[in-house]
Amino acid sequence: MDTTVTIEFTSDTEQHLKTLEHELKHIHDVKVDLVAPIDPKAPALIAIEIGKGGERAEKAGQTVAQVLRDFLHTDTAALSNKKIFLVTIEGERTDIEPLSVEEIKGIIMAAKEGES
Repeated sequence: MDTTVTIEFTSDTEQHLKTLEHELKHIHDVKVDLVAPIDPKAPALIAIEIGKGGERAEKAGQTVAQVLRDFLHTDTAALSNKKIFLVTIEGERTDIEPLSVEEIKGIIMAAKEGES
């Protein structure tokens, strides 16, 4: 798998991790590889590959960004401790919680362009 971007994910429940993985795996042209930590306090890593180029890559990047943003901001009923960092191949680590969908997509697509 040629990783486009890696997500470093921490949460107070394992169910959040399974939910996020499930949502990402259903996006067309996206492959997901989960590395769950042995230590429950350590972050899980989710490698994401956007396999196509052009318009299909743009659409996949938009959908991944939307899923991540929605995932962080929709579980308001239970005050959960979820953090998602995007980690690019160059090692740049960005907390996406305050970012818009377009900003998240921009990071993902810049990483995708850096693969070539």
